[in-house]
Amino acid sequence: MPLEDYLIPGEQVKFQSTPSVRHVPSRKVYKVIVTDRRIILFAERGMVFKSDDVITAKMDELQGIRYSEQGVLDKRGIIHIDGKTRLDLSGSANEMKSLYQQMMQFM
Repeated sequence: MPLEDYLIPGEQVKFQSTPSVRHVPSRKVYKVIVTDRRIILFAERGMVFKSDDVITAKMDELQGIRYSEQGVLDKRGIIHIDGKTRLDLSGSANEMKSLYQQMMQFM
Protein backbone atom coordinates (compact mmCIF):
# COMPACT_ATOMS: atom_id res chain seq x y z
CA MET A 1 0.00 0.00 0.00
CA PRO A 2 1.21 3.52 -0.59
CA LEU A 3 2.08 5.86 2.27
CA GLU A 4 -1.13 7.84 1.75
CA ASP A 5 -3.10 4.86 3.07
CA TYR A 6 -1.47 5.37 6.48
CA LEU A 7 -2.17 9.09 6.81
CA ILE A 8 -5.01 10.28 9.04
CA PRO A 9 -7.64 12.39 7.20
CA GLY A 10 -6.42 16.00 7.20
CA GLU A 11 -2.86 15.05 8.20
CA GLN A 12 -0.25 17.07 6.29
CA VAL A 13 3.22 15.82 5.38
CA LYS A 14 5.84 18.42 6.35
CA PHE A 15 9.08 16.55 5.57
CA GLN A 16 10.25 13.26 4.00
CA SER A 17 13.72 11.78 4.25
CA THR A 18 15.32 9.61 1.63
CA PRO A 19 14.75 5.89 2.33
CA SER A 20 18.10 5.53 4.07
CA VAL A 21 17.40 6.15 7.74
CA ARG A 22 18.22 3.18 9.94
CA HIS A 23 16.07 2.27 12.96
CA VAL A 24 18.92 1.46 15.36
CA PRO A 25 17.48 -1.41 17.46
CA SER A 26 16.08 -3.38 14.49
CA ARG A 27 18.76 -2.24 12.00
CA LYS A 28 16.02 -1.90 9.36
CA VAL A 29 16.08 0.96 6.85
CA TYR A 30 13.08 3.31 6.56
CA LYS A 31 11.92 6.53 4.99
CA VAL A 32 11.01 8.99 7.77
CA ILE A 33 7.94 11.16 7.24
CA VAL A 34 7.23 14.07 9.57
CA THR A 35 3.60 15.23 9.53
CA ASP A 36 1.81 17.85 11.57
CA ARG A 37 0.62 15.04 13.90
CA ARG A 38 3.09 12.13 13.78
CA ILE A 39 6.51 10.79 12.94
CA ILE A 40 6.11 7.85 10.56
CA LEU A 41 8.80 5.31 9.64
CA PHE A 42 7.73 3.67 6.38
CA ALA A 43 9.27 0.91 4.26
CA GLU A 44 8.08 -1.60 1.69
CA ARG A 45 9.59 -5.02 2.28
CA GLY A 46 9.85 -8.06 0.03
CA MET A 47 10.78 -8.66 -3.57
CA VAL A 48 7.87 -10.83 -4.72
CA PHE A 49 5.36 -10.65 -1.88
CA LYS A 50 5.39 -6.99 -0.88
CA SER A 51 4.38 -5.88 2.58
CA ASP A 52 4.52 -2.56 4.40
CA ASP A 53 6.53 -1.96 7.56
CA VAL A 54 5.28 1.06 9.51
CA ILE A 55 6.24 2.55 12.89
CA THR A 56 4.54 5.72 14.19
CA ALA A 57 4.89 8.11 17.11
CA LYS A 58 2.42 10.89 17.89
CA MET A 59 3.92 14.37 18.10
CA ASP A 60 1.89 15.28 21.19
CA GLU A 61 3.32 12.26 23.06
CA LEU A 62 6.97 13.19 22.45
CA GLN A 63 8.93 14.14 25.55
CA GLY A 64 12.24 15.03 23.95
CA ILE A 65 14.50 14.74 20.92
CA ARG A 66 18.30 14.62 21.06
CA TYR A 67 20.88 14.65 18.26
CA SER A 68 24.44 13.33 18.34
CA GLU A 69 27.14 12.38 15.86
CA GLN A 70 29.55 9.45 15.68
CA GLY A 71 32.56 8.77 13.50
CA VAL A 72 35.45 10.79 12.15
CA LEU A 73 35.57 10.31 8.39
CA ASP A 74 32.11 8.82 7.82
CA LYS A 75 30.02 10.86 10.24
CA ARG A 76 26.70 9.36 11.24
CA GLY A 77 23.96 11.40 12.83
CA ILE A 78 21.82 9.79 15.52
CA ILE A 79 18.44 11.08 16.66
CA HIS A 80 17.03 9.82 19.97
CA ILE A 81 13.27 10.36 20.24
CA ASP A 82 11.75 9.90 23.69
CA GLY A 83 8.02 9.37 24.06
CA LYS A 84 5.76 6.47 25.00
CA THR A 85 8.28 4.37 23.09
CA ARG A 86 11.87 5.29 22.30
CA LEU A 87 13.01 5.61 18.70
CA ASP A 88 16.69 5.75 17.81
CA LEU A 89 17.40 6.67 14.18
CA SER A 90 20.74 6.76 12.38
CA GLY A 91 21.87 8.01 8.98
CA SER A 92 24.23 10.39 7.23
CA ALA A 93 24.99 13.41 9.41
CA ASN A 94 23.62 15.92 6.88
CA GLU A 95 20.32 14.13 6.41
CA MET A 96 19.85 13.50 10.12
CA LYS A 97 20.51 17.18 10.93
CA SER A 98 17.77 18.18 8.47
CA LEU A 99 15.39 15.63 9.97
CA TYR A 100 16.21 16.83 13.50
CA GLN A 101 15.55 20.47 12.54
CA GLN A 102 12.16 19.52 11.06
CA MET A 103 11.18 17.59 14.18
CA MET A 104 12.22 20.43 16.48
CA GLN A 105 9.62 22.70 14.87
CA PHE A 106 6.91 20.56 16.49
CA MET A 107 8.40 20.36 20.00
